[in-house]
Amino acid sequence: MDLPCPEWYDHIKNTWNQLSDDKKKTFSNLSDLDDLFAFGLSLFDHKDVHVLSGLSTGFQVQKIAQSAERFREQGNACFKAKDYRAAVFHYSKGACHAAKGREELSLCLANHSAALFHLCLYQECLQDISWAMDQGYPIHLQQKLLNRRAQCLNRLGKKKQGKEDGIHSRIKIINAEHQQQLPQRYGSVPSASPAVTLQFSPNKGRHLLAAEDIAAGEVVLEEKAFSCVLIPGGAPVARPENDKSKMLGMGAFNTEEQHCHSCLRQTFNPLPCQGCSYARYCSEQCRQEAWAGYHCSECPVGGELRAAGVLAHLALRVALKAGLEEIKNVRRDRVRQTNRVLYPTKGNWKSIKSEGNDDEGNLSDEFSSVLDVSQQGKETGRDTESQNSTSIQGCDTSGCYLGDSYISVHHLLPHMSEHESGLRFLCMVTIATLCLRFQEMGPFPELWKGLNQMSDNNSGQSQAQEEDSRGWSPELTMLGTAALRHMLQLRCNAQAVTILKEKGLLDSTVQSIQEVRIATAIFPTLSLLNHSCSPNTSVTFRTDPASDQSETFLVPRSSTITSTAVTVTVRTTLAVKAGQELLHCYGPHCSRMPLKDRQRLLQDQYFFLCRCTACCLELESEGKAESKAASPGFLCVQCGSTLQCGDDGFLCSSTSCGFQLSKADLSRRLQDLQGHLDQAKWLLDRSRPAEALRRLQAATSQASQFLPETHPVRGELADASARAYATMGSWGQAAVQLRCSVAAVRAQYGEDSVELGHQLFKLAQLHFNGREPQLALEVIPKARHLLSLHCSSRCEELMELQAMEDCLWGAL
Repeated sequence: MDLPCPEWYDHIKNTWNQLSDDKKKTFSNLSDLDDLFAFGLSLFDHKDVHVLSGLSTGFQVQKIAQSAERFREQGNACFKAKDYRAAVFHYSKGACHAAKGREELSLCLANHSAALFHLCLYQECLQDISWAMDQGYPIHLQQKLLNRRAQCLNRLGKKKQGKEDGIHSRIKIINAEHQQQLPQRYGSVPSASPAVTLQFSPNKGRHLLAAEDIAAGEVVLEEKAFSCVLIPGGAPVARPENDKSKMLGMGAFNTEEQHCHSCLRQTFNPLPCQGCSYARYCSEQCRQEAWAGYHCSECPVGGELRAAGVLAHLALRVALKAGLEEIKNVRRDRVRQTNRVLYPTKGNWKSIKSEGNDDEGNLSDEFSSVLDVSQQGKETGRDTESQNSTSIQGCDTSGCYLGDSYISVHHLLPHMSEHESGLRFLCMVTIATLCLRFQEMGPFPELWKGLNQMSDNNSGQSQAQEEDSRGWSPELTMLGTAALRHMLQLRCNAQAVTILKEKGLLDSTVQSIQEVRIATAIFPTLSLLNHSCSPNTSVTFRTDPASDQSETFLVPRSSTITSTAVTVTVRTTLAVKAGQELLHCYGPHCSRMPLKDRQRLLQDQYFFLCRCTACCLELESEGKAESKAASPGFLCVQCGSTLQCGDDGFLCSSTSCGFQLSKADLSRRLQDLQGHLDQAKWLLDRSRPAEALRRLQAATSQASQFLPETHPVRGELADASARAYATMGSWGQAAVQLRCSVAAVRAQYGEDSVELGHQLFKLAQLHFNGREPQLALEVIPKARHLLSLHCSSRCEELMELQAMEDCLWGAL
């Protein structure tokens, strides 16, 4: 969850309501972050710390020996039943609850390796064996592990692995050389294509333009996240590299149990944190980097962080990773309205122009004087930066945008005046409470040495004495103020990290794809893209370091970003002419949401009234496009004519018919169809396709009476019917149904949509499996073209399309 748990939210809401009107007014009128945080602290009650700590009991992260043993026993039961998928995750949970150096940990790891071996995940199995031996696996049992290791090495083949490592090394060298040859120019963005330039204007703020013509499907930006936090819950599907074992249907296991908490990589043998049962990692490198950068502070208060929500967690993580000196430098080197820019020297920031800059700086205008522009329409009338194009914030002296540094995060707009006072108070109290808990528990990362020394000096005092003597030191105040800034920023600049999840029958030869959100991250350069309800770019995410190579250019790495960070890739979905702006959709797309709903959502969350091309066209057409998006059309059940919407319901457009349909009756009909569809999907998931098909046929007959063929519900019914036929091996009938679904998806999402690409991919699969080579070869290029606009060339669907095409041409 992004926001705090309901209990904490209600507690802060009650605290806010109990404040006097004068205090509320004073707090609400503050426009500077330092003033806001300072005044908030004067209202802060240390009892809040105890309340949050009490709520953390519902999010236990302590290691419990009994739980470790119980999870291992559950894994043993699954292993005996040959359900190796479930065994893997039960053993993983057991390992996370087992303390370092205890035999239980080594037993969980060893058993985990056995389950991985049966799933043909030999590389992961080898890693588990090594970890189990390091944790003191019983000597009398070690021979089993040694035998298993020998079998893994034999099946993997050392020579092949060494050859692949050599290839990856050469690719890195070539890409590095290519990057060194790229000229630095004003307005350049190192994480973007050379065809992209950074610009500034008063009405748009900072934004990205095409410096030259860019074809559709080109990569224009690849950026590593400055920081990210995994979202608890959810159940993304895990799929190993070996096709013999499909780790599907893992609904009983959550996102945090299947992904690295540092780089988000999907992992089948997570390495647990040595201090808590929650955090786990894909490698020792990720575990060490996380501990040194932020987790040493987070580990003792993991329950509180989960109760406080993802946005507060991510805001503090950003500040912790930045470090005390970096935040001091950002505050000291405040940016004025002159042509002043910042440049890095050995990781620190120095100012070119220093008039009026004292050693510590005036904190009240350090945060208010900087330009923070990243979204459409947000900065109009409030910018304080000079409009001189030579002083775009976040650039060095040559005009190169420093997107991989903390200062690029700092310059994102916090929208102080836009957030409701109650929400600002919630953020302030949440951050302050967590900061105090961090200081109580310790230690802080090495980059916050000042706070570590303070904690050591107070280690022998009682909690009450610590609160009185410690107070709010300048260092702790800087941490809190910076984190508060980031929490306010994240409402508009946080990015949901998503992965593609396969759904459907476990052994189905035709798979459906859906997007699943697994994390919240902050990408400073991606935040420069302005919004459009009909964008010309598409965003995908990559977490696997094995494929961590840019397709067209190398992403620069900074010491502030881990080498295994999740990467976002932005591609053009349309041809972009030189001088045109690159635009990104923040969520409400014109093909998925009516005009009024889009504008309300953007105004509420991002604080601007959207005037993109799609919105203007819909406004000019007096809501015709909006009506179409809100209601794809209904048919008269008597004569088949189109129904027209009226105040009391729907009336047949044929004057000779006069049929009327109330809104309540229409809603009942749609709910009935949805019920049939849900039940059919439930039957399909339980390998009962014949029963599902009978229900779908009855629902389709009902739907045809009042819904056109291109209605989304008709498309879903056809898609499910195709899945049922395919499960029974009736490829031709499945293809007929899926073509109906394709027509509905095309009408709903458009000719260039990724949704249409996924449907055409499934249609190609059906023709291929049905031994219809000519039809398959007609569909494959169309599917490949659409998917290449939105997905990486390493995406499984594109690779499978290529394999099908090669096979078909070879057979013809």
